[in-house]
Amino acid sequence: MTTKTEKARAYLWELQAQLAGATGMREAVWGTGEVAGIVEVARRMPGVSEEQLEHLVRSAMTPPEHWPPRGPYEPLWGHRLVHFLADRLELAFEGPFTRPVLGMLATGEINAVTLLAPDSQTHIVVFEDELFNFANLFGKAVALAMPYEVRGDGWIAFSPGIDDVRRHVRESTDAIHRFRDVVLAYVLTGRPSAASPYQTEPVVRAMSSILLDGMELFVLGHEYGHAMAGHVADRTSRRMLGVGDVDVTEVTWKWEQEALADIIGWKLCVGAMGKKFGLELAHAGVELFFSACEVLDQAVSLLTTGERAPHAGSSSHPPIGIRREVVREEARDELGERAAPILDMGTTIHEVVEVLWAQTAPVLLDLHRQGVAPDARWTANL
Repeated sequence: MTTKTEKARAYLWELQAQLAGATGMREAVWGTGEVAGIVEVARRMPGVSEEQLEHLVRSAMTPPEHWPPRGPYEPLWGHRLVHFLADRLELAFEGPFTRPVLGMLATGEINAVTLLAPDSQTHIVVFEDELFNFANLFGKAVALAMPYEVRGDGWIAFSPGIDDVRRHVRESTDAIHRFRDVVLAYVLTGRPSAASPYQTEPVVRAMSSILLDGMELFVLGHEYGHAMAGHVADRTSRRMLGVGDVDVTEVTWKWEQEALADIIGWKLCVGAMGKKFGLELAHAGVELFFSACEVLDQAVSLLTTGERAPHAGSSSHPPIGIRREVVREEARDELGERAAPILDMGTTIHEVVEVLWAQTAPVLLDLHRQGVAPDARWTANL
């Protein structure tokens, strides 16, 4: 570990400590309590032995040697998840690659954000600290809306037809309620975990897990794409919830660089998932990410302005519609005719989310008329 990396990590830990203080978590002892909670849940699951529980605790408290240390106010589960994703992506790399400093903060957007550490000028890639909770619940709601059948050979077939989706959602409104619940919880309180917890059928749980996997890998893969392409960045200041009045320095990229990072991130994602789940399902998680960005952008817009205006992009990120088409075009170029089922799956995910969003938007518009505002994390940089 270089001195520059150590300085960057210390800076991240200081930001996390400030956030913990602002949110009342400064006295929390991360790690022991989290593991105890995991064990408690595991004990209630059928077929889990004491030996398996012991292994769970041991693996949770002793991370791999190549992982960097965890900060005092960084949750154990978050540290493990971020570096586990990094391990999976880096398996495909040829030659040496220096892992950037990784962590979580309240960024107010589900893209990862690259910060610049003062003095060391080292990049720090930070995830929105509620991203993984949101992605889990968002993916579950989308999977609930996808009709499926069990074939005679035991295989599960999800229907790609949007008419089937609409009929399924009309007949079983649980997907709409769950989708609305997590979007409202995240936008209004900043905590998707405020949505009501629930269990799903094993088939739905398996699909949502795959969607979540692809979404998370793509978010990190995109940031890795900038590093792998050797992009030179611009700089801008931004506000972070919970870190006082001090602006942090964000690394911003040109739109052309963002497009290339999306392409590399997509390749890394399908490379990490494709052999096990197939290219279609790997791509579905990428499409889910784009749709989630659109939903949150429009939800915040409805609450703040009463208008369902599409996000016009920013100095650092193109509009989501452009990003989606860049990735789809790359799939066509790289796979030719074999891209058709992949793109069909992507269209299905997009259309499913549109069906669910159409039932959620009017609720947000009513809240705007009542004077309800979004959580501060969404407006810190407006």
